[in-house]
Amino acid sequence: MSKTSNKRMASSGGDVMPAVHAALAAGDTTRAVTLAQAALAQGVEAPLLLNLCAYSLELEGRLVEAMDLLDRAFRLAPADPTILNAIGRNYSKQGRADEALRAFDVAISVLPSYAPAHNGRGLALEMLGDPEGAWASQETASRLEPQYPDPLGALAALAVQRQDWTAVRAHAERALALDPYQSAATLSLATLEQHEGDTAAVVARLAPLLQQGGLAPLHEASAQRMLADALDTQGRAAEAFPAYAAANRLLRHAHQSTFGRDGVEGGVALTERLGAYFEAADPAAWAGAPGEPGKGPDVLGHVFLVGFPRSGTTLLEQVLASHPKIVALEERPTLGDVGAFFFTAEDLDRLADLDGPAADRLRADYWKRVAECGIDPAGKVFVDKLPLATLWLPYIAKLFPDAKVLFARRDPRDVVLSCFRRRFVVNGALYAFTELEDLSRFYAGTMGLAEVYREKLSLAWQVHRHEDLIEDFDAEAKSICAFLDVKWDKAMRDFAETAKRRDVRTPSASQVRRGLYREGMAQWRAYAEPMAPVLPILQPWVERFGYPAA
Repeated sequence: MSKTSNKRMASSGGDVMPAVHAALAAGDTTRAVTLAQAALAQGVEAPLLLNLCAYSLELEGRLVEAMDLLDRAFRLAPADPTILNAIGRNYSKQGRADEALRAFDVAISVLPSYAPAHNGRGLALEMLGDPEGAWASQETASRLEPQYPDPLGALAALAVQRQDWTAVRAHAERALALDPYQSAATLSLATLEQHEGDTAAVVARLAPLLQQGGLAPLHEASAQRMLADALDTQGRAAEAFPAYAAANRLLRHAHQSTFGRDGVEGGVALTERLGAYFEAADPAAWAGAPGEPGKGPDVLGHVFLVGFPRSGTTLLEQVLASHPKIVALEERPTLGDVGAFFFTAEDLDRLADLDGPAADRLRADYWKRVAECGIDPAGKVFVDKLPLATLWLPYIAKLFPDAKVLFARRDPRDVVLSCFRRRFVVNGALYAFTELEDLSRFYAGTMGLAEVYREKLSLAWQVHRHEDLIEDFDAEAKSICAFLDVKWDKAMRDFAETAKRRDVRTPSASQVRRGLYREGMAQWRAYAEPMAPVLPILQPWVERFGYPAA
């Protein structure tokens, strides 16, 4: 065959296309992918073939390789909505929701009636914290294609967030009537059963789903974690832990190409690098930057609630938010692109040398972001809660030298176990949460870094011990009020009602709404055997913080 013929076949797909279309029409995606892979290996270059091969890589969690194929398909067919939709789906799975949304929007502009793009758009909006926009997109997708189960499953999942259990059941049952294994619908019904306390039903629903196989990795991870929670509630820790571990392995694999590859600094390496830099730092270099640190809302006080995830910060935030003189904000990106000052030693030097005008611009940006969150802290103590802002305390010290630090502490073994059991949005640092040893080293590194910061930075600082709030609520709350220079108020005891009224988005939401309970203390003991390999990493902090050895 001549070179010209080869080129024509590469652009047209040659004789393979009818067979691929026939396989897809018969619902045999596996055969279609096999044919596409063989054709691609022979030099055939067509958008559909590239899309199918990318889909296969995507199922394996090889998202970066899949995107390479989709880029090639896009160059061949830049106005193909199926290619644009696939690009959006890939970005979503990488956690790049902004880019995903743009791809879905372009697909919809090309073909407004394309239901999968509306479904993908809804999922991206949900990732971006816009549940109302997500709901509207999923309703549009379902209206455009009533026999399409995925938007119905997505609506059921969104109804879970609203705790609209009637809607959960209605949407999920409609989805499952179309596809008995629709994963989002199955998981939503399992969540409903979990909410009703029927853990046996949860196990009975999820076990067949997992045995059937074929789930997308993130849905399989969710199913494993929910199954583990049900087993844990039944006191079956020995069975629950392998399910938690399986969920985390799936997440780790799904995000490995983004956060686990060479050149990406993880949480452990970050704490080690920052620790070494600040061990050698001159405290005088980390005094407040020039300018007007007090310029902004006329607040009674400014507090950063930090520590480590799952250390009781959500509970404490709701307690503080119940005080009439305190306004609290839960885990919003008020610090902006703070990480840009922490990439290298040169970046840290630049932060240390921050001049007044630059500092004032950053302060103004901070208060603007606070206002955009719907918070007006004027005349009150403002509590900005973000546990892992522990890493960025030098930035806070430069911009807000008069701010106070409330540092949440909990038994390290319970903290690490709880982080391992809960689902977080994965990023460069939280990728460590998907593996128990990596997580334990990240925790230890963060605690060590906090000790260095406490020595080097001149911020006012008080440690809050989570267990003290459980054991003697009034005494601990009064101690915190004294630190914040506000009078104790009995309204703080009504924090559970406060939590029900507020939009609590952390994994602790349902627990905080229950009020005070002791079941969360020393939970690690039921998991002492599988945690045994990491206990030596945590033991120095157990001893330093004064927790019992066993």
